[in-house]
Amino acid sequence: MRKNAKLLLICCIIIFFLLVGYFLTLQKNPLDGVHQYKIYYGEPAKETVKKLSRYPLVIIEPTYYSRKQIEQIQQTGTLVYGYINSMEADRWNKKLFKQFEKQDFYQRDGERVYLEKWDAYLMNMTSPHYRETLLKEIHQQIENKQLDGVFLDTVGDIDDFFSNEPKEMKQQQESLILLLKVLERRQLSVIQNWGMETAQKTAPFIDGFMWEDFQHSYIMNDDWSKEWLKKTSRLSDEYGIKIFTVSEKEKEKSEQLAEKQGFIHYFAPKDYEEW
Repeated sequence: MRKNAKLLLICCIIIFFLLVGYFLTLQKNPLDGVHQYKIYYGEPAKETVKKLSRYPLVIIEPTYYSRKQIEQIQQTGTLVYGYINSMEADRWNKKLFKQFEKQDFYQRDGERVYLEKWDAYLMNMTSPHYRETLLKEIHQQIENKQLDGVFLDTVGDIDDFFSNEPKEMKQQQESLILLLKVLERRQLSVIQNWGMETAQKTAPFIDGFMWEDFQHSYIMNDDWSKEWLKKTSRLSDEYGIKIFTVSEKEKEKSEQLAEKQGFIHYFAPKDYEEW
């Protein structure tokens, strides 16, 4: 009986540690170890692939790349995340744009919301057809080309356009989470761009969060920014999310502020196509 009890105890201990190891593996953030990154949305010129492969992480526009080019970038261990516009539809992407239906566009007073600066339209995440279309695009551009993850841009539109409409904001956020849950089941890593309020809800489903316009003087002289600096740091502490920041000015001070918070900073003085 004692032998059986000891054997049972040993088996239980082994199973316990195996389960712990399994769950630790599940929870590991693929962005752990990334200390530098590059954003590049342009088409790949002759030397682009080689240059991109020098970074631990790159964020690209995947429509411009073939699977072979992605593979060449990844050969040195570089993580490649592909840009997907989540809350806006770019008119330049004609192939994707023509797949959208009327209910996919967010409407105010019966009219689509046109964003002249970006030549794009505000989209409606609550539309099942819209989410399905995005998932198909992610499958074609991210999964088929075997990128390492998705960079979801324009999530911040949820905060910007619906901050005064809490019911609508909640519906858009919950619908975004439905999309993220599908990506989680597909085991796709996600970096969310902007949407600080929304990130409080999406945090369990993302591995990274990006804060663009991370200028030192603006943050230090703005109470709203200082408050979100604390909240963003908490997201990193509580969920293990990697925080990425971008600035166009005040290189040294912005970098120092980011590093003090444990964030990963990228300085882009003019645009993302510079090296």
